[in-house]
Amino acid sequence: MSRRINLSDSKGRNAEVVFKSVQKQPLVKTVTAEGKPTQTARVLKATVENSYESLLKLHGNDDAIAQALISADPELNINLAGMLVNETSKVYINTDLKPVFKIHKTEAVHLPDGSLKEERTPKETIANILADFPIKPVGKYLPKNEVYSKLVFSKKYQISHVNGLTFDFLLEIAKDLHDQQALMMLAGGEKSNEPLVFQDGGKTYRAFLEGRIKDNGYVLLMHLSNLELKGLG
Repeated sequence: MSRRINLSDSKGRNAEVVFKSVQKQPLVKTVTAEGKPTQTARVLKATVENSYESLLKLHGNDDAIAQALISADPELNINLAGMLVNETSKVYINTDLKPVFKIHKTEAVHLPDGSLKEERTPKETIANILADFPIKPVGKYLPKNEVYSKLVFSKKYQISHVNGLTFDFLLEIAKDLHDQQALMMLAGGEKSNEPLVFQDGGKTYRAFLEGRIKDNGYVLLMHLSNLELKGLG
């Protein structure tokens, strides 16, 4: 599903264009014995009453759970297991596995060696990809090898045009990056110094724009990172 982003180029021109996840086509396809294509489906495995945590509270220890599994099937609800699940919602639960309606969120900050640096209240984030101030390329050209050796990319989106004018707009951006064989960082906010936030309350990402050209076509990719490779020494 495509979403919109207010993107600017290095000349200060901006336009609303669309972006979507890049889906790789699988190299191996699964079929039935008759050669018909298969598809994935989300099914219910167990309810909270059948979970390990619930069984541990009920029986007290792993040995008792093992004995219960031998004598019965407490991990399985035959009336619900295997049902197709269409929509889900996140629910927070307490140590008694009961839903809670008031929570206090904390954010753990770790050092490069994995040790805990601090716990703090998470910062409230507001989506800025469609804000009044467009997302802009900032800084200098970054050689691809340099970026790939320093950052871990967690997501990748393809930016596409919505009409002829935005085709020319994005083609020019992609050509510039392709000719330089480099990436450029994207930033938001009035001062163009904020990381990208794609939804209210969502994570912040550093974004890098990559362009590729072939014949009369282009590919414009937005790489996202919220991790950085650091040495322990």
